[in-house]
Amino acid sequence: MVRRWTERGTNRRRVSEKWGRMAETVATIMLCLQGHYILARRWKSVVGEIDIIARRGNSLIFCEVKFRQDGYDSGVPSRRQQHRIMRAAEDFTRQRHISPNLEWRFDLIQISAPFHGNGRMFTHIRNAWQADDG
Repeated sequence: MVRRWTERGTNRRRVSEKWGRMAETVATIMLCLQGHYILARRWKSVVGEIDIIARRGNSLIFCEVKFRQDGYDSGVPSRRQQHRIMRAAEDFTRQRHISPNLEWRFDLIQISAPFHGNGRMFTHIRNAWQADDG
């Protein structure tokens, strides 16, 4: 019986990861359509992961993407997750030798299933949190 629960949990995880990757793809397309240049997707460092890193003008944008099948807002990431994303952003700029003169922005992009929620599939919350919030 324990094995069935483990298999069921593993399958759920795979399905969630698949939906998450799909949401990141949709978010990437939407950002490109809005004039953003995508620098990286699913960027990982030892301190954290960033779903999408983009640039537009003088702004360097670090995006957290959330998918919700129920359509309800997911809210901003926890302080702990915000801190991990900010440390990963520091690693990214250091490794890629990104100019320190760019303005950093931390955005939240929520993707909802089209058949649930408030009718909006794509919600882009700019400046969802500030670097000094965490």
